[in-house]
Amino acid sequence: MPFDSARFLEAEERDGPDFQPVEAAIAEFRSGHPYLLFDKRATSRIRQRANLNPKLLARLEASLREKGSGSVKQELRTRIKRQARRLIHTSFLALISDGTTREDALQATRDALSGFAAETSWKARPVIKSFLDCAEIAVAVSLAYDWLYDELSDDERQVIEESLFRHVLEPALAAYNDRFALWPKRRDNCTLVSNSGILVASLAVLERYPEASIQLIRKSLSSSWSIFSALAPDGAWPEGLSYWSLAMRYASLMVAALESTFGQSLGLADRPGFAQTGDFALHAVGPFGAAFNFGDSEHQFDVSTLTWFAHRFKRPIDAWLIDAYEGWYLPFSVIWGDRPKTHSTALNLPTGKVFHSGNLACFRNTWSKDPTARPVYVAIKGGNVPASRVGASSRPENLILHAQADAGSFIVDGARHRWIIDLGPDDYDLPGYFDHGTDHSSGPRWRYYRTQAAGHNTLVIDGRNQIPTARAPIIGNCVDGHCKWAVFDLSAAYGRPAGSIRRGAALVGRQVLIQDEIGSEIAGTIVWSVHTSAEPVAVARSVVRFRMGDDRFVVRILEPEGARFELGFPPEPRSFPVADVRQLHGLSVLAGEAIRISELPRRADDKGKRAVGALIRRLQIVWPTGTRRLSVLFLPDYDSDDSAPLVTPLNEWLARRPVRLAPHPRSEYWTHSNRDAEGAPPVDAGLLASLPAERDARAGISL
Repeated sequence: MPFDSARFLEAEERDGPDFQPVEAAIAEFRSGHPYLLFDKRATSRIRQRANLNPKLLARLEASLREKGSGSVKQELRTRIKRQARRLIHTSFLALISDGTTREDALQATRDALSGFAAETSWKARPVIKSFLDCAEIAVAVSLAYDWLYDELSDDERQVIEESLFRHVLEPALAAYNDRFALWPKRRDNCTLVSNSGILVASLAVLERYPEASIQLIRKSLSSSWSIFSALAPDGAWPEGLSYWSLAMRYASLMVAALESTFGQSLGLADRPGFAQTGDFALHAVGPFGAAFNFGDSEHQFDVSTLTWFAHRFKRPIDAWLIDAYEGWYLPFSVIWGDRPKTHSTALNLPTGKVFHSGNLACFRNTWSKDPTARPVYVAIKGGNVPASRVGASSRPENLILHAQADAGSFIVDGARHRWIIDLGPDDYDLPGYFDHGTDHSSGPRWRYYRTQAAGHNTLVIDGRNQIPTARAPIIGNCVDGHCKWAVFDLSAAYGRPAGSIRRGAALVGRQVLIQDEIGSEIAGTIVWSVHTSAEPVAVARSVVRFRMGDDRFVVRILEPEGARFELGFPPEPRSFPVADVRQLHGLSVLAGEAIRISELPRRADDKGKRAVGALIRRLQIVWPTGTRRLSVLFLPDYDSDDSAPLVTPLNEWLARRPVRLAPHPRSEYWTHSNRDAEGAPPVDAGLLASLPAERDARAGISL
C-alpha cells in the first residue's frame, strides 16, 4: 500500500489520450439514469437473467441480512470493502426484485447511502494518500445512486450528489492539481483504482457538477493512460496476480462506465495488452490453483475480474476461467452476461508462455489437474522493470512499491504441492515496509527477509542485495514442444555488465532445470538458494530428497562435480518498534500506544492464511571457487530417473539447440519404487546446517 512523498516531480513527457473525442462525447452526453454500466433498455433483460440465477439471489439475500456497519474488529481495509460491496448487493437486489424483498433492499440501500453521506471522510487510513479506500465507496455509492435514481427522492439525490462532491470530486481536484502529490503520477494498482473511483463518481454527477466532472474525467484519463502501458505488449501486470485482480477490476469498471456513458472508451480499451490480460491469469497459476506470488502478491486472487473482459472482448479463455465463479462479483456477471461458451478441450491452450511485459516465463507439461496426469509447473521472473519501458526507472513515479529483490526467482509445482516456494509479502505494518530509500535500494524495506534477494530463490553475491529497479530481461526463449526454456540476463540486478550473469530455466518433459552461468570477471562469494516447506528425508552432497504426505521431490546438482548442498532455516523473524501509529495500514491503535511489529513466521501459507503452515527451509549451494556454471535439476512427484537434461552452455540454448536428455546413474535418485527412506543414502549431518543471517553473511543481506 503506497504512501506519498512531498517531492516535486516534473511531468514525464509521453503520449496521452486524445482529448478531442472526450470533448465531443461530453458535448453529446444526455442524462437519463441509469447509464453507468447499462441503460434503461437493458434493465428488463438484466432482471430476467438475475432472477434465473439462484447463486446470485442467495448471495444478494445473504448480504441483505448482514449488519451494514461490519465488525469493528475487522482490519480497516477489509471493513471498507465489505461495506461497499454490501451496498452494491442491496442496490442491485432492489433493482431486480419485487415485493417485500425489493422494499427491504431499498431501505438497506437508503440506510447505507445515508451513512456514507454522513461520514466525515471516506479516506479512513492516514497512511494512504491516494484514493484507494475512497474509491471502493465512491464506486458503490455512484452505482447505487445511478441504478436506483428513479426510486430516490429529490432530497435523497441531492444528499448523495453533495456527498460525492465533498468526499471525491473536491479533494480529487486538489490532489490532481497538487504538483507535490506523487500518487497521481504512479503506475500501480492504487493509482488505477483511485482514478477509476474518481472517474465513475464524476460520471455519476456529470449533470449536477459539469465543470468539476469534466476536469476530473480528463485528469483521470491522463493519469491512467501511462498505467495501462504497463500491460504492453502481452498483458502481464508487474505487481502480481492478486494486485492484477484489483487493478483490472477497476480498469474494467472505468472503461465500461465510459462506454456505457459516452459510447466509447476514449482509447483505453485499445491500449496494447489490455484485451489479452486474461492470459496472465491463465498462465501464472499452477496446476492446483496457486498463483506465482512474486513481489507482495499472494497465492490467491480474484478471477472475477475477467467477467467484463469475457463480455467485452469475447475471448473464450476468459469466459472459461470465470465459468464456475460464485463470489461477491456475481451481479456484474449478470450485467456483463454476453460471454462466449466453450469447453477447455476446445481452447487448445499452449503449455508455455513468456510475458515480456512482466519479464515472466511460465511452463507446464500438461493442463490436466489430475494427479495421475503428473502435472509439473515452473514459473520464473526477471527484473521488475520491462526492457521496453522508456524513461529512467529510478524516477519515483516509475517505482513499483510492491516489487521485491527477486530477479531470477522461481517456483516449482507438482500435482498437489508447491515444492519450491516464494515466501510472498511480509506484514505491511512493518516500519518503512514501503520505503525503498531515495536511491530505491537502501530504504528500510530491504532489511526484511521476505523482500531481500536472500529471501528468494535466486543468487546472492558477496552478501549484497539486488538492485530492485534494474532491468533483468528475457534474452531468449522457446515455449513449444517437449523442451520449453527461457534465458534471463540478471547482470544489471547485481550492478554488473550485460551478459556477465545469466540464468536459464527449462522444463524438459517433467524435469525442471535451472542453470546459472557467470563471466570470468565475477568474483567473490556466490550463494545459490531455494526455499521449500517440504520435509527433508535424505541429504547427500549432490542430492536432497523431500516429501509431503505420499508425494516425493528430488533436487540434484548436475554440475559442477564439487558443488554440495547445505540445508537449514532462514534467519529468525525480527521485531521492530512502530514510532507513528498513523502509518499503520491495518491495525487500529490509539495514538501514543507503544507497539512492536514482527516479521511473519518462517512458515508457509496454509488454507488462505499467512505463515501458519509448515516450517520453511532454505536449501543452498555455495559456488566452488572458479566455477562458471551451476546446473540443478528438480524432480517433482518423480518415479523414473533413467535420464536427465544434458548440461549444455546457455549459448546453445539461445542458438535454438534443444536441451537434450542424457543417462544418469539411477542409484542417486529417489523413486516411487523406493518411497520409504530405506536404502537411501544416509543424511549427512554437516549438510543440515543452521543459517542465521546474523552469524552467516551468506544467508543475509548487507545494506
